[in-house]
Amino acid sequence: MSTHSQHGYSYYDISRILELKGEGSWKIGIRRYSTQPYSDIEAKINDLLSGNPSVVGVSGVPGAGKTTFYAYVLAKQLKDRICQRRQEGDLYVYIAPTNDLVIDFLEKFVQILKGAFDVECPPEILAKRIRAYGSKIESRKYSEVLKTINDEVILVAATEWQRVAARLGRSQRRQYYLIDEASRMTFTKLFISIADEIASRRGWKNIQGFVVIGDENQAIGINRVERRHLLLEKIRRLSESGSEGVHHLQLDHSFRLPKGAEMPIKEGYYEGRLRALGQPILLNCESECIKGLGEKCRGLAPTLEELSIIARKSPLVHIELSNEFRPTIDGITFDEKRARIAWCLAQLLSCCSRKRIVILTPYVGMSFAIRLVGNLPGNVRAATVSAYLGREDDIVIAVFGKERAAECKTFYLKDPYLLNVQLSRHRGALYTMGSAEKLINSANYCLGNKRGDIREAGWEKMRRALQTLLENGDMVIRLTR
Repeated sequence: MSTHSQHGYSYYDISRILELKGEGSWKIGIRRYSTQPYSDIEAKINDLLSGNPSVVGVSGVPGAGKTTFYAYVLAKQLKDRICQRRQEGDLYVYIAPTNDLVIDFLEKFVQILKGAFDVECPPEILAKRIRAYGSKIESRKYSEVLKTINDEVILVAATEWQRVAARLGRSQRRQYYLIDEASRMTFTKLFISIADEIASRRGWKNIQGFVVIGDENQAIGINRVERRHLLLEKIRRLSESGSEGVHHLQLDHSFRLPKGAEMPIKEGYYEGRLRALGQPILLNCESECIKGLGEKCRGLAPTLEELSIIARKSPLVHIELSNEFRPTIDGITFDEKRARIAWCLAQLLSCCSRKRIVILTPYVGMSFAIRLVGNLPGNVRAATVSAYLGREDDIVIAVFGKERAAECKTFYLKDPYLLNVQLSRHRGALYTMGSAEKLINSANYCLGNKRGDIREAGWEKMRRALQTLLENGDMVIRLTR
């Protein structure tokens, strides 16, 4: 992601977004939402936004377009009101866990508003109607968008509920919350209480209800206690118990993940309920790409040549290593051999395709070690798995971390849902590398020795995903050296 954009605005400058022009292509892009399951979900959301207190929970798979769907729903809801000179009535609040998601939502909201619904609204007016809050968010030209919430504001987008509450003052306006990727947020206990109140038909202060779209299978970076209080799980239980006004729906379409490269997580984490609708990237590597890899990759040439052949017909290739992850220096977690393989693979893929490529590793030290091997091509970056939740790239190279069980405290065993994030960031192709067999053995160890642990379901899902990865024998390369 670039930190600067046109007219000198930074990526996080709301001024840039308020001045965006509408593109007619959005009229085509939003057509998908007129079909199921989106139309069913929109009907439930519209019922809430029309004044009927309720709670709507949607469990969505990776790449379901959750943020875009929210932008579409709110743009459609507010298209006839957001440019009016005088605002009154309800307040709509979008909350997401990261600055990037807030920016992404506001970009899409403004583009859909102008491009799909032909709303011509000057940036000066939008700045009066919208508020945006987040640790990185700024607005050089239209500072009003960062100020407190007054009666003219109709839409708020923020990274935390607390940022909104602090700026509401004593407002008595009815509030509707749309929560994106809630699994990593710290305020879920508050909204669990609100869900209980609405389920009892009592309501909760001025909050009329909320919608939450997320993915329990990508709830990473939370402790065991927090995992017991996932908001979507609470909504599912209330819905299954027949609570009036509480609805839980499933969103199984992935417009990002390409067919063929989704199989490990589809079978592992989603029990087969994932429809991959993305376009796979199949590579056509010239022989010169292999010959030009240089001395650092000389010993890997046969493996990379085999991968390039498989990549012509499959967007998913796995390199199974015979050795487990071996940290090289105490205190810095990286495996020198894996760093070199990842670097060489990135060089090859960059030669074969100018698509954007990311090398996803479990550890900061591993990302650093890959850069130390040599300069990465301009279309390649190295990043950690945790940093890529909610982000995506055309091609992903997924480097596995420590496979040893170690009392079930290593990277994947401590949080087995991290593997799901690592294997779901690609739009076109996925190349994995590590010892899936050893990681399966470690998952088996934890399942056999830690019965009743809150992570038990996650270990089982991780094991299924890795088994599915290895079952695609034609797409597996075994590197024994």
